[in-house]
Amino acid sequence: MIPSSHALVSLKPARQAAIQAISQVESARERGSRLPAMPYVRTFLRLLTGSGRLNATVARQIPGLNWVPKNRHSNLKQVEEALDTMIATEGEACPLPLTLDVQAELFPEVMHTRTGRRLHRAGIQTTRQIRRESREVDQRWKLRQNLLAQAETDLNFQSPETVCTWYTRWSDEFDAGELAGAFWRWQTRFASLKELTWLRISDEPLYAVMYDIPFIVRETPEPVRAAERWQVPNKLRHKEVNV
Repeated sequence: MIPSSHALVSLKPARQAAIQAISQVESARERGSRLPAMPYVRTFLRLLTGSGRLNATVARQIPGLNWVPKNRHSNLKQVEEALDTMIATEGEACPLPLTLDVQAELFPEVMHTRTGRRLHRAGIQTTRQIRRESREVDQRWKLRQNLLAQAETDLNFQSPETVCTWYTRWSDEFDAGELAGAFWRWQTRFASLKELTWLRISDEPLYAVMYDIPFIVRETPEPVRAAERWQVPNKLRHKEVNV
């Protein structure tokens, strides 16, 4: 016995009638036979109910239709026309007053295909959205890294006397942790700031370190401060200030 899941003919009578109606009408058309008005629905109804016309009794035998007598929104002729269109298009069209329930009963593969297409389109849209957001995140990260590089470059032109101004300027863009690495590399250049090393070892936040620097600068002898100014790349600016 062939399993029902592998049967060549649908077990649902309405589904089977719709498939056979399409086959019979197309065969008749190829033979050049004269076809009646709305041939698909006429053949479908005859195969399903034995009657080629739709009435209230026949309508109740069409699964998913749920026809209510004295329906104010549509009549049986409109239902017939819609059914003929649906069957002629093999379920691709589902005109009113038919519902998706009828389409799902007669042409379930169309519903599955459309669901698959919707899921596929949704997957594509989701993938595009993820890629777009990823590009935006990557772009923001690159812009931030470029800005941080600018802060580090700016730091190279600072001396202990001006580094607090540098920190104030860039602390609006970056938190202390982001600036700390560049600062501690810069700090090793200046003998007057060696005593800050213990603050680095103890993981003191950079804003607290900045609080101590003005006191260190005031206690640093002027010859040492002058020498450290000359360690900064912009010597020409210092020379003009001192003249």
